[in-house]
Amino acid sequence: MSAILIPTGSEAEWLAARRQGITASEIAIVMGLSPYSSPFALYHQKLGQLPDVEETDAMQLGSYMESFIAERFAERHPDWYIHGDGRELYAHPDQPWQMATPDRLVYEAHRPQAGRELAVLECKIDGGSDEWGEDGTDQIPVHYRCQVLWQMDVMGVTAGYVACLLWNRRKVRVYELAMDGQAREDLRLMRGQALLFLERIDLGDEPDVDWRPSTTGALKTLHPLITEVDVPVRRMPVIQYRAACKAYKAAEQRKKLAENKLRQLLGDGHRVVDARSGELVATRQVYDVKEHVRKKSTTDKLVPAKAKQ
Repeated sequence: MSAILIPTGSEAEWLAARRQGITASEIAIVMGLSPYSSPFALYHQKLGQLPDVEETDAMQLGSYMESFIAERFAERHPDWYIHGDGRELYAHPDQPWQMATPDRLVYEAHRPQAGRELAVLECKIDGGSDEWGEDGTDQIPVHYRCQVLWQMDVMGVTAGYVACLLWNRRKVRVYELAMDGQAREDLRLMRGQALLFLERIDLGDEPDVDWRPSTTGALKTLHPLITEVDVPVRRMPVIQYRAACKAYKAAEQRKKLAENKLRQLLGDGHRVVDARSGELVATRQVYDVKEHVRKKSTTDKLVPAKAKQ
């Protein structure tokens, strides 16, 4: 193993060590590809100005199911040894700021001491995303690809596996990534962006805000109070805000018009399908919602089908 194990005796030490570099779970955030956080929020977390991400029920479920998923992977590969608990923090031997915490490590023998390290293994749960390919392919969501390639680079291995429990199908699929030419090029770009991000922290150069909810949450946390002062703002942000509000209202009206036209055509039907391709367009859902003991209301909504990637 070429990676360096970082000693962390407590949760506080583990979190403090992670703040010194970019971990595998953070690289997609740095690249602006994560659905869970933003560069702006991560920047302020690294500076200690925001609390570390609090575990949600979904995150806790993922941790709880990790062992089950790893066991299903191990059943497919009885000749390999699957080791680890997902809590060991490693650093790249030449770039100590490049860190990773693999869920599991895969060895070619029945114990780590006797075998060569083959791959990293990440265990995931997905509730219905259409970004997962068929079993045995390398088609996974791009933010997970960033994570696994980063881990492979830190650990010095040429293969990475993702075992994902597709919750809606009640089935575990396994995906394999290889350290090929495209992966190396992607890693070169990621390392460059990671270094620029760390340089921003050293210089106090805050990343631009973006549309992501985590950025909104970060701004609310950074500025929790209201003081009775007027703040002069340059003309351009004012123009952009007013134009966005106007465009948003117009887009809402266009959406409602299009929805009502579909409702008229749907009548008492259940699903709208494209007459040419047969693809599902939207589904009508009607159900009662009990507001309190003696009163209930009916919800009637048209739910758009997920667009194919």
